[in-house]
Parts: sequence; structure tokens; C-alpha cells
Amino acid sequence: MKVTLYIPCYNAQNFIEECLEGVLKQTYKVDEILIIDDGSRDETVAIASRYPVKIIRHEKNKGLAAARNTAFKNACGDFVASLDVDCIPDPDWLEKMMPECNGEKVAGVGGKLLEKFSERSADKWRSINMPQHWGEKELDEPEFLFGSNNVFKKSAIAEVGYYNEKCGNNGEDYEMSQRLKEKGYLIVYQPKAVAYHLRKDNMLSVYRTHWNWYREWHRPYNLSNIIFRTKHNMRESKRRLLEDLKMRYYKVIQIDLLLTPYELFRDIGYWVRRRRNSN
Repeated sequence: MKVTLYIPCYNAQNFIEECLEGVLKQTYKVDEILIIDDGSRDETVAIASRYPVKIIRHEKNKGLAAARNTAFKNACGDFVASLDVDCIPDPDWLEKMMPECNGEKVAGVGGKLLEKFSERSADKWRSINMPQHWGEKELDEPEFLFGSNNVFKKSAIAEVGYYNEKCGNNGEDYEMSQRLKEKGYLIVYQPKAVAYHLRKDNMLSVYRTHWNWYREWHRPYNLSNIIFRTKHNMRESKRRLLEDLKMRYYKVIQIDLLLTPYELFRDIGYWVRRRRNSN
């Protein structure tokens, strides 16, 4: 089975080398490596150029969904694997996923992403509350496949109309998984296919990422939905706080307590901006 592997990049000079070194160590043959540079202004392209890859550049930043579409439309393989640039795969990462692709109705297979860093409080909080995996057991129908590490049949992605570029940098993986399911395709989670996340956060950056992950909760963009979200966030913060106290994760408690005020601030700001733009 011919496989294209792509890495979407935006100002990724701190990660691209480690990521590519991991890709080149794969025990399953990769026929083509695509670097989709989404308008980087740092040394990402210069570093990637040292490796046996094909670089496709967007002149300006279009977002992750657009980068994924560029990869699928330019891939030579029947199967297209994706790895986020801040991730390092185990050598057998792709080898563990590819056998699952044999099923006629299987559109995609996702691996297990583990956090490499969790010593600092923000990284620990992210590892607990924002995991990018579905646990230890293989699943035939997970809720969705995380975009960070997966492989899809190119024909299935084309059939459902590619990624929704309105999603920008968040939610495109969830939305794609739902459209594939609606078409009758299956998706599979394979926890033996392991990659490691190299991201490091502080309190503010982890808050920003969490808010962006759940941005779809902002619909419809009105005050009543903000109140609904705030009540939901308060319940979730209480649940997290009690769980963290039980597990003695004391260093993340401050993040639990301040998340709801932060998200309320962001929700109101988002709502106000949309009202101004609609007038």
C-alpha cells in the first residue's frame, strides 16, 4: 500500500528536525514525505530542505484545515498519514496502524499521542484534561480521530469533500470524523501506534488552547449561550478540582480555579466582536 506522510507546519523551526528524524526511522515504508508550510516566517523551510521531502508552501497562513487539504490534493499515495510537527512517532507508529486500514469500510486509523513533558503545572494540567488519545484499548468507533497522528484513505477524504476550511486550526479533525461516519465509513483507534507530544505550555497558553478546542460551544453567538457555557464550565471546574485534590495533583489546582473566569472573558469578547462585525 503506497503511503504519503505529511507534516503541516507553521513557524515550527523548534520541532521540525526532531519530527522528521522520527518519520525517517519508520519501519513501514513511507513513499513520500510532504511538508505543508502554512506561511512560516522562521527557519522551518530551511531546516526541512535538508531532508528528503517535498515542500509545498502557502504564501500566507491559511490554517490547519487548509494545510491538510493541500496535502491530500497533492499526495501520490492511496493512504495519507498525518503527523503534527510537534510530535515524534515511535519507529513502528505507522506499522501498527496500516494493518487496520485493510477493512473495506475503514476510512482512517488514529494512534495514541502521549505528552513527553508534564513536569510543569500547565503541562501536567494539559496531560490530564486535554489528552489526545482514547485510552489503552483498541476502539472500532471512537468519537473522532485526533488530527495529530493518523492515516486516512485518500479516496474517502475526497469523497466527503475534504476538510472544512472554516474550522481553521481547531475542530477540523472532529468535523471530518463525523462526515465520514455519516457516509457509512468506520474509523479505528489503535493505541499501540504511539507518538509523543513535544509541546510545553504556561497557564495562559494552555487556557488559549482549551478555549480554541471548544470554540464550537460558542454557537449560537448570543448571551444566553454564554450563560449556559459558564454554568457548564463552573461544574467542570468543580469536578476537576475535586478529582485533582483526590489524586493530590496540587500544582494544577490554580489552573482549575481560574479557567472559568478566563473562558467567560474570552466568550464575552468573542460575542462583542461578532456583534460589531455584523453591524
